[in-house]
Amino acid sequence: MEHDPSHDHGHQGEPEQNEIGGPVVFAVIIFGLLITVISFLA
Repeated sequence: MEHDPSHDHGHQGEPEQNEIGGPVVFAVIIFGLLITVISFLA
């Protein structure tokens, strides 16, 4: 029985990691900018 490469069970974790990492990094940058702006206004 041959292994079908089109039927992958998610052994490659990088695409999932990038999908999660992108928005998290974006949120951290926005949060940092928000804290910087608030500190200047205070």
